[in-house]
This record gives sequence, structure tokens and C-alpha cells, in this order.
Amino acid sequence: MKTRLIISSLALAAATGAASAQEACSTYEIQPGDSLRELALATYATEDFRIIYDANRDVIGSNPNIIRVGDVLTMPCLEDVGREAALPETEAERMAVEMASELVEAAEERAEKAIAEAEARVAEAEAEAKKASEEAVIAARAAAKQELEAARAEGAALIRNADDGDRPEIRDRQLLLITGGGYAPFTDEDLPQRGLYTELVETAFLRAAPEQGYKIQFVNDWSSHLDLLMPTLAFDATFPWSRPDCEAAATLSETDRTRCETYNFSNPFYEVVDTFFAKEGSGYESTRTYADFAGATICRPEGWSLTHMNAVSLFEPTITLMRPVSPDDCFHAAVNGEADIVAIEAHLAVEAMSRLGYEHQLVENPNLAAIKSLNVMTHKDNPDGEAILETLNQGLAIMQQSGEWRDIVSTALLYQMENG
Repeated sequence: MKTRLIISSLALAAATGAASAQEACSTYEIQPGDSLRELALATYATEDFRIIYDANRDVIGSNPNIIRVGDVLTMPCLEDVGREAALPETEAERMAVEMASELVEAAEERAEKAIAEAEARVAEAEAEAKKASEEAVIAARAAAKQELEAARAEGAALIRNADDGDRPEIRDRQLLLITGGGYAPFTDEDLPQRGLYTELVETAFLRAAPEQGYKIQFVNDWSSHLDLLMPTLAFDATFPWSRPDCEAAATLSETDRTRCETYNFSNPFYEVVDTFFAKEGSGYESTRTYADFAGATICRPEGWSLTHMNAVSLFEPTITLMRPVSPDDCFHAAVNGEADIVAIEAHLAVEAMSRLGYEHQLVENPNLAAIKSLNVMTHKDNPDGEAILETLNQGLAIMQQSGEWRDIVSTALLYQMENG
């Protein structure tokens, strides 16, 4: 008779994403929140996911970190793969297995709570803004900023205190990363591989450390990534963000200086063209000097770096700056005459203007574009932050040397051209 191994009820409760105990010598349909590491722990009492991955390569594909809800996996019998049950031999080993699962669960719970709080704050702020006077809105924002600072300090302290004990090695825990959607073809849950940037980051981790578990969460309120979620250490890393010229801090805006002081940056994993769009016939679409933008109202979404604008003296009061949450709001403002210029990344602008029907109303200025590098960021208070960036940098170097980076980029951009 073939051996069947069922995880104990205590270990099962600690295994996040597992809806019920799993058995060897059976099949399992992937559920939301599952990972191979968690399924291996639930089924075989070990975090070695290769038992499952090696038996299901034709279903999963080349990346064991990406599994699809609804796919059916074969959970092999231990004797079929030449292994014995990896049951903990001592009480200490059993406790170590349970603690590893509990750490993953605790990190995900912190992330879910932080996301829910951020979304509630956004909804509350929007409701307040609709009925409050301008003075009341200013006062509410000031109070909210103080509350946010207090929440950050409290949250960071709680997490640090929780980590005062033995912290697992980075390879023994699941990393949590955050990005946002609505940014075709770069990041969006509906795009193939969830977007070009997502695929580049995932592949870099896979090439440098295939055994490293991770999860990427999408939160479309981009400003909340740096204002709330990362400072509380609910997430290990965030992307894509540009690195200001931190070596010239005196020339930076307060926001960019804070970014340099608070975050560490990976090597660039992609470059984009940052440029300006204006109504055809306005003159702003054809000028050859930044000085001609003086007196204009320039719209740039909140959370996007102002480094390249500050470097060419495009800051208040020389210009009037608009900072809505959504890039779409900038294009609406330009078409409606509320803004003269949209300062935005070129690929995003082409997609947004086509989707909004503005492609014949707004024109790119081809003379004043700038190349901007994009990076992954980790908070300087995260004790694993530098190790995470080192792993990512190693993976990017492997991809660039092998040509895989170029292949991924070409495939993603071709898909965008063919599908609009």
C-alpha cells in the first residue's frame, strides 16, 4: 500500500493559503493564496517545493513561483520520488516548521491590514473633500499627515519588536513585494505575466535564487506604497520607482530627498522616456527650451519623481504644479484646459491617450524628453533589504548576459503593439 501523509491540524493551521489538509498520492486544485512552498509544507511537512514542482513541470512551466488558480497538480507518493517523509524528528524541528509558516502568515496579515487601512483612508479623504471647504481640507490633510506619521512609527516599532527573537534567514521565508496596476504594458494583473516589469523582477529572483519564495501584491493607489505600506515594513520591496540624483541632495525637492534618505535602490532594471504632452497648437508641444514652460500649469501624477523637472528649474513658482493621484486625471485636465502640459512617461501616455480618445488632441514634445531609469526599492529599516537588492541585481546580471532580459522586453512590447 502506498504511503499517505496528512499534515497535523496544528501545522495545517499555520500553513497559509491551504484550504484543507492535503494528501500525498492524490491531486490538488490550486486555490487563491497558494504557493508550492506552502503546499509542500502541508502535504509533506517540508518546505522543499521541488517534490511537487518536479512532478508538475508540464503544468506549472519554468517558474515555480508562478502557479495559476484552477490548475490541478499531482501530489506524488514519497516512494515514487525516492524520498522518505520529512517529518520533524525532534520537538525543536517541529516547532521550527510551525514557526516558519506562522511568520509567513503574520507577514501577510500585516500586509492585508495595512492595505485595508490605506484604502479606508483614501475613501474617507475623498468623502471629506467633497463636502469640506478648502480650509477644512487643508486642515484635514495636516491632521491626516500627523496621524500617518504616528501610525508609521507605531507599526514599525511593533514589527521590530516582533522580530527581536531569532529571525529566519531570507531564503527561509516568503518575501512580500508591492506594485500597482493600470500601467500597461508594464504592470497590471490583466497583462501576460502581470506586465513587463513584474516579469523582469520575478525572473531576476528565479535566476539568482530559485529556492526563494515571494509574493507580489497589487495596490493601485501608488502614493500609498511610499506613504504608508513600505514605512510600516508590511512589504519587503516595491517597484517600479526612479532613483533621484541622491548625490546632489541640495538640488532635490523635499519629496526626492526623503526618498533618498529612506530607501535603498536596486540597479536599474529598465529605462523609460519621460516627456511632455500638450494640446496641438498651444506652442508647448514644439518649444525647444524648458524656459518656454515658465508660467504654465504642469500636471504630473502624485508619487512620480520630480527630479528631472527640478534639474531644469521647472518648479514652483516658475510653474504651477498639479499632482492628481491618477495619470488619467492629468490627461483630462490638459484636454479640459485645467493644465497646459502633462509630464509623463511616453509609453504610458500613448496607451492612456488611445484608451481615453485623446490621441488626436494631445501631442508629445519631441525636443525635451529625458531618459529615466527604474529600480526596485527597499526600506532602510528592513534588515533584509540589502540582501534582497543584491539577489535581484545578481539575477538581472544573469538575464542581461544570457539575452533573456532582451527577449522578455521584446515579447512584452510586441504584445502591446499587437493588442493596443
